[in-house]
Amino acid sequence: MLPKDAEDVKFSPELYKRTVEYQTHNDPKMVYIYGDLDPWGASGVAGLPFTKNKTNLHVYVCKGGSHRARILSFPEPTRQEIINLISGWLKE
Repeated sequence: MLPKDAEDVKFSPELYKRTVEYQTHNDPKMVYIYGDLDPWGASGVAGLPFTKNKTNLHVYVCKGGSHRARILSFPEPTRQEIINLISGWLKE
């Protein structure tokens, strides 16, 4: 259900295309978190070829997770890895 002032908004794939294009040619410090059962993951970056050779871009998929997956949804070792990663960036 959309708010009344958004009823006529049409989907445009342009923003997604621009995001993928930027990330293909850059290596931003980003953490993506997905649940493997999340239907919104289909429009995400998990599994896209450009993510494989990045140093700073990290994609985490939580097994059994939904759209509500968060850092705390992951097992302790992965959770700590994500926290350490972000903490390191914040200290730079």
